[in-house]
Amino acid sequence: MFSIKALEARERDFMDIKRIVGDVTENDLRYVECYVSKNIGIFIPSVGFCQYAITPAHTHPSYSFILFYSKEQSFFEDNIDLPDEHYLVAAIAPGVPHEEKPSDHFTRYVAILIEKDYFETVYRQYGKSNPDFNREWKQFAVGYEIMPYIKKFMSEYQSGIAGYENVLEHLSGIICHTLIRSLLEIQTGGSIITERIEIENIVEYMHQHFGEKITIEKLAKRANMSESHFIRVFKKETGLSPVDYLIALRIEKAKKLLRAGTKNVTEISMLCGFNSTSHFSSSFSRSEGISPSKYQNLYKES
Repeated sequence: MFSIKALEARERDFMDIKRIVGDVTENDLRYVECYVSKNIGIFIPSVGFCQYAITPAHTHPSYSFILFYSKEQSFFEDNIDLPDEHYLVAAIAPGVPHEEKPSDHFTRYVAILIEKDYFETVYRQYGKSNPDFNREWKQFAVGYEIMPYIKKFMSEYQSGIAGYENVLEHLSGIICHTLIRSLLEIQTGGSIITERIEIENIVEYMHQHFGEKITIEKLAKRANMSESHFIRVFKKETGLSPVDYLIALRIEKAKKLLRAGTKNVTEISMLCGFNSTSHFSSSFSRSEGISPSKYQNLYKES
């Protein structure tokens, strides 16, 4: 069961989400990871489509930026040349109707929604009037350097430790300025390709393909490393071996699906890449100290 404090925090956060996203319900976001501050919300489809995103002609009161981990994952027909070490971003202004077309497989992306007045105040610091992408998606490139700030925003929100709200506001400013500078093509110096970036890309691949068969050989090849070097670097960057990280990731995805309550334990086991329901149950119980079915029932009761 949720504590009263946890329920109050959940309700307060959802009010912030609605202020930034619009007329959305918790059910709309049941498959989505949500991280929110006063001025920015970050939303990542985790185990399925955002139900609000696929609602025809929906709108947001905020500026919307969709960051794709790779050009191939974009559900837009891209119209820019994407430089190396950059993500493709598509942006749209508040109040413009749009929708994501559902397909056989959901796309994992980062949706960054920035409160209208906050974004326009920052934008005017660059001597510009309001941006000109009011009728259609504006596509541009943003450097890899934005991702550590997004990841820090997510981890800080999850931590909930003393001062986290102030840290989120500082990170909101950095993320907003980074997007605006990229939109205006202001050069700030190139990002540096490091092994850390390669591991970040592998982690995002795991998130997108968590239900599929994933081997060390395949991951090492994607990272352009030998298997032994890949395992060593991956553990250095994440603190876990690739296999342990994948199991932990699959359990987190399973928890999201269990909380959503739309699928049974056997279905979730298959969707999350476990080779049997018993393997899933034992892995889940070892990690969480409770069986998947009991975990799901806790959320039904709340």
